[in-house]
Amino acid sequence: MSEFHPVVKILVEQFGIAADLFLPHKEQLMDCRMDLTALKEVLLKHKVADDAVYQQALAQFYELEYRENFDDIDNLEQFTKIIPVGYAKKFKFIPIKQDSFDLEVVLLDPSHFQPIDDVARKLKCRVRPIVSNEQTILDLINRAYEQTRPTEQAVDDLETEQFQSILEEEAEDLLDSVDEEPVKRLVNNILWQAARENASDIHLDPSPQETAVRYRIDGMLYSIPTIIRKDAHVTVINRIKVMSRLDIAQKGLPQDGRTRVLIAGKKIDIRVSTVPTVHGEKVVMRLLYQSDKLMELNDLAIGPNIRSNFDKMILKTGGIILVTGPTGSGKTTTLYAALGKLDRHAKNIVTIEDPVEYKITGYSQIEVNQKIGLTFANALRSVLRQDPDIIMVGEMRDTETAQIAIQSALTGHLVFSTVHTNSAPATITRLIDMEVEPFLVSSTIIGVLAQRLVRQICSECKVSYTPHEEQLREIGISAEQLKAVGGVLKKGTGCEKCRESGYHGRMGIHELLLMNNQIKNVVLESSDENAIKQIALETGMISLRMDGAEKILQGLTTIEEVLSVTRDS
Repeated sequence: MSEFHPVVKILVEQFGIAADLFLPHKEQLMDCRMDLTALKEVLLKHKVADDAVYQQALAQFYELEYRENFDDIDNLEQFTKIIPVGYAKKFKFIPIKQDSFDLEVVLLDPSHFQPIDDVARKLKCRVRPIVSNEQTILDLINRAYEQTRPTEQAVDDLETEQFQSILEEEAEDLLDSVDEEPVKRLVNNILWQAARENASDIHLDPSPQETAVRYRIDGMLYSIPTIIRKDAHVTVINRIKVMSRLDIAQKGLPQDGRTRVLIAGKKIDIRVSTVPTVHGEKVVMRLLYQSDKLMELNDLAIGPNIRSNFDKMILKTGGIILVTGPTGSGKTTTLYAALGKLDRHAKNIVTIEDPVEYKITGYSQIEVNQKIGLTFANALRSVLRQDPDIIMVGEMRDTETAQIAIQSALTGHLVFSTVHTNSAPATITRLIDMEVEPFLVSSTIIGVLAQRLVRQICSECKVSYTPHEEQLREIGISAEQLKAVGGVLKKGTGCEKCRESGYHGRMGIHELLLMNNQIKNVVLESSDENAIKQIALETGMISLRMDGAEKILQGLTTIEEVLSVTRDS
């Protein structure tokens, strides 16, 4: 390791990274021996080390403190007043504490002396650097500057000033924007507050007096304090229409548009839908958070029995793997996590989506466009001439797409796709209803993974309680199972972190139907959903409710949550 930068030696000796992992990249590592920025880029690109581990090794190299938790840091207004947010983000640093002579500064790269020298000169003090990882620093910067950009201020401006639609779209981070136009500030604030809350949707609901703003968080709609006055509604809607390239003159027909923004460091695709109502146009914005870092199967809370079978399925060389569930249940995330287990360098992986939700290097990704005739079916036909190994079709929404996917599987391709059904057995019936012959279904389908998202119990206000026997009976938890976990279950009582709901975050519950010989025989004889389900359960399928019950016993979610998403299955 002596021929490499000393940070590499620290990673091997202090953090247990195998020396063999560096050898395939020896030439690149030699080239960046004197360049820490290039060294980090090589190590992260080839997944030899992640950002947090690298930053810890970097801190040891410079003999500096490394920290990841800054929850105790509150008011940083004294620093945000003198340091522009764009400058803080460019150099990825922010001061957090000052006493008579010393200033603590959290930073990413201690070799960048310029921001440290600038701050030291400005505040006339010595700087004590603290190293952290990139995401922690960006989160700290965003939190600090959000506190100085209250949404309420933009609302007050809207009530007192005149507005005018602007035709240009922000190119910079919306949090960095200092545009003085109140309507732009209001829309920006609504968007970055939604991003901060990790909302999936924003609703602007007009009424006779005002327009309410609501966010969908963890699947539930919450009203926020921001209220748009009635006389400002049209101006705000027009601003959103301009951003998403919709016709501001058309107010009597529904419209659909899209835009892409950078909010508090997060790249977000926004799908915008407008519909006319008796009180004005209602707008719903779906937020799709873009990231090069995909969730892995380990992050999806798939039970061990289901996971072992699913892992075997995705290693097949041909056939169809389907993921099913309602809109917003994480089907695409699961498909991409599965694709992430495959070697994108040795395989030609092609995706066909509407829209492309994750943009990943190494995949050929096609976005359907109905206006020009690029449908799922047409795109799939063309892809088959591109020598694919693995094809991911965003959705089997019509007979033509389903039949072409079946033919693709028969010719030796591995096909991943989604279907909107209530359960894994119902998916088999749905394909037959789409005029796919039963013998083709039984011979090409490898398995069907059904999933739902349930809210997780908030860790801050989690308490134990004794459930009623009727609740246990309905969910299918036996007295013996309850006794094995101490006779109690968990629930949240409500706190500030979870908006008094008792829940924070979501996780999946799953059922996996494997196309074994018994189920094939049933499919060939009958397409009855109940018959397929019965055989599947008899041959070891874990149902959605059974998987949910297991997660209840683990203290991860509640009986009410699992029942609410499995009543139709």
